[in-house]
Amino acid sequence: MFKKVFFAAIASVLCLTVSAQEKTPAAVPSKGLSETAELLNMAGQLVRYGYDTKTALPLIQAVEIYNRLGAAPQEMTKAESAGQGVKVAEDAKTSSMGHTPQQLLADATTFAEGDKNLLALIQDAGNTRGRVNGPVYHVDRVRAGETDVYTLSFRGGEEASIVVYGDGDTDLDLYVYDENDNLIEYDNDSTDLCAVSFYPRWTGPFKIHIRNLGHVYNEYVLATN
Repeated sequence: MFKKVFFAAIASVLCLTVSAQEKTPAAVPSKGLSETAELLNMAGQLVRYGYDTKTALPLIQAVEIYNRLGAAPQEMTKAESAGQGVKVAEDAKTSSMGHTPQQLLADATTFAEGDKNLLALIQDAGNTRGRVNGPVYHVDRVRAGETDVYTLSFRGGEEASIVVYGDGDTDLDLYVYDENDNLIEYDNDSTDLCAVSFYPRWTGPFKIHIRNLGHVYNEYVLATN
């Protein structure tokens, strides 16, 4: 009888422990953006401004930030959630923005219109190599009214940064959930420039939701530290 009571008590404690872990968020938001997130966010704003004004210097500065951080492209697998019933001729839209450093510098060369000083800066930016093990970025597009979902792992106790910037045609919102669907952080302003930072309590997977509130697709960059 004693053994039965003892094991029942142990089982009860284990159930309570598991239940508590499921309810406890796996991370806490940072008080502000990390330096990496701030720089990646700045790069996104420079890209947007450079294409809006068709000027070379902002694109060059964005590439220099990527070089400084050692940002590198990386393939990421995504899942698309059900859309909001938006039906448009999306394929007719063509994005006017570049996202990779190579494309940014190519477009900066066009915008420079033969200016020798700008062309020298472009060449210098193209020859610069960033530090190893820097941030990674992924270029993709989210369809109108839909949500792209990525599952990425972050280390416990180390600040995690996520930055998203789109092509300027729609509003994008960014939400971060832990593996138990606790909302950790979000950026849902009226732009498609999103940035969040948080501290995972332990190493584990987090779900990154990128929601398109517009009526055409949005081509975006997802960058993490």
